Amino acid sequence: SRFPALKASRQQERHELRNARLKMCTVYGVFLKYAAVALVTGLAASAIWVNDLLEDLPRLACFLALSNMCFVNGFMVVLFQLGAGMAILGKDAKQGGIPRWSYFVFLGFHAPSFLYTSWQHATDKFRKIPAANEVEPGWWIGGRYAVELGRTWSGIVDLTCEFPEGCRASTQEYLLIPCWDGVPPSPALLDHAVNFALSAHAYGDVLVHCAHGRGRSTTVLCACLVKAGLHSDWESALEAIQGQRKVVKLNRAMRAVLAAWQSQYMALTPTSASAKIPELVTERPSKKSGIARFAYGLFQRVVGTGEPAKSK
Repeated sequence: SRFPALKASRQQERHELRNARLKMCTVYGVFLKYAAVALVTGLAASAIWVNDLLEDLPRLACFLALSNMCFVNGFMVVLFQLGAGMAILGKDAKQGGIPRWSYFVFLGFHAPSFLYTSWQHATDKFRKIPAANEVEPGWWIGGRYAVELGRTWSGIVDLTCEFPEGCRASTQEYLLIPCWDGVPPSPALLDHAVNFALSAHAYGDVLVHCAHGRGRSTTVLCACLVKAGLHSDWESALEAIQGQRKVVKLNRAMRAVLAAWQSQYMALTPTSASAKIPELVTERPSKKSGIARFAYGLFQRVVGTGEPAKSK
């Protein structure tokens, strides 16, 4: 660049802007949402506690319900922070359904989750935010209400563990990567989801969705667009997604996972792969050299000199 100082200054400004946006990201809101439910219901349960509670059945039922919500949501907060235990809700990996026992045992978690998501969906409708957006040809991002589009999908990547899959009947291939809201998958699971999506995209449109089409789905779609060769890095892919869906955002954990994924699984990005291919080809051993090494190793075994040749 002719102006390295100006370029460095602009990069620093972009870096500071990204750091400022991190403070507004969803993971902390998710944590506080369920922590607040646990706190409020715990205080309410303690407020209605009396010594002769067993003699007042309506009060007892209310106390048990509030206690359940307090315990369940407090427990979920711990799992959220650990990024573990997604399978505890029992979501079916093949069909995307949630069993009835889960709604009974974890009613205190499911009820506020459904209420909040319904409210968020109504707010999105008022703001004219669609249930899903097409970012690149055949690449869609959205929330759990994408079924309202009435489309048929070649593949769906579902990042939710707390909601049943609404588009299962209209998709050919389905992959569940269960994640808590605001918690991204590991780099290995992210790459698994990307490979699935690329395979499905060869036959039609692919939908990557979470609960609201904000964070988890954005994380996976960023990686998909990079590995599909449509963008050179996840930052560029994020800008493209934001251009089509203004409400998307990534928290610190999601950005860290994308950076780790790109480093581990995309060492050769689309822009640098073409420059690296000749080098890789020239370093690849020929068939003749391989045969020669095998024959020499066999000769060593028969004659008894040296050590057995190691396979490569």
